[in-house]
Amino acid sequence: MTEPQQLISVLLATYNGGRFLREQLDSIYAQSWRNMEVIAGDDCSSDDTVAILEEYRRSHGLRYEVNRDNVGFLRNFEKLFSACRGEFIALADQDDVWLPEKLERLMAGRGTASLVYSDASLIDARGRELPGALMATSGVQAVSGHNFNYLVCNSCVTGCTVLFRRELLDVALPIPECEIFHDWWLALVASKTGGVSYLPQKLVNYRQHGANQAGVSRKSDLVSRIGAHLGSETRRRKAAYYGLLRDRGALLPLLGERLALTGSELIFLRDMERYGSSLLDSRPHLSSLLLAWRHRGRLFPMATPVERLFFIASSLVK
Repeated sequence: MTEPQQLISVLLATYNGGRFLREQLDSIYAQSWRNMEVIAGDDCSSDDTVAILEEYRRSHGLRYEVNRDNVGFLRNFEKLFSACRGEFIALADQDDVWLPEKLERLMAGRGTASLVYSDASLIDARGRELPGALMATSGVQAVSGHNFNYLVCNSCVTGCTVLFRRELLDVALPIPECEIFHDWWLALVASKTGGVSYLPQKLVNYRQHGANQAGVSRKSDLVSRIGAHLGSETRRRKAAYYGLLRDRGALLPLLGERLALTGSELIFLRDMERYGSSLLDSRPHLSSLLLAWRHRGRLFPMATPVERLFFIASSLVK
């Protein structure tokens, strides 16, 4: 007799995703792990997304709801969390393709961690494989275990690769207003509960098509990476990142009991509040440079020694 499979809730947030949605849904329903429910939340699509969801409701039993107002992908996923029944939850984007054994491998590799995530292959809009892989091109280092301070600064967990225990939501919800990515927040909370676990297998074909809510950068040479750091291309994203560090530093200590923060973590958050605030100020601050140097390993985890020195010095340039 084989042990009954535990129920996995697959949560799919959609918004004008009709172009790739059928391929993604077909790959979900082709999973070797059979005991699952698929629940979609549509964020007021104007294309044929809802018609496709209705088609799969009739043919496969998919459940879905259309939001009354556009709430954005983070709050769309947060709404979906309350609709699931599974002991485990997997997150799906509308435009990727899952390998058939994805859920089975994540379940087998989760260990005691609250959240497990994997690597992914990269494909273009036509499904052709792109050079590299998700982790190799993300600019951050994959981690396992309890790495709260690292995860405050670095988003190495991509939602479409994630499986987590439902009990994680008891601590993770509600998601604070300052958060910009639901998967990053879930990983941060998991680092304070049962930890995170990384599997190096590529279990998703992660599609890059120019309209992703989050994508990857494939700049590999030193000059390109430094140019991107200084260029207008990343100025808005850097400002959002500095704002997140500032707001996490200010808000998360207020959740100290909920997250069971340690004294050293509280000190680190205070430093990140000062660091983010100083970089958002138009005036140069010596504290930016000092804090960047003190926490260089976490702020610039994949940078070469030359890059780190450059990034630290550039904190004085507004």
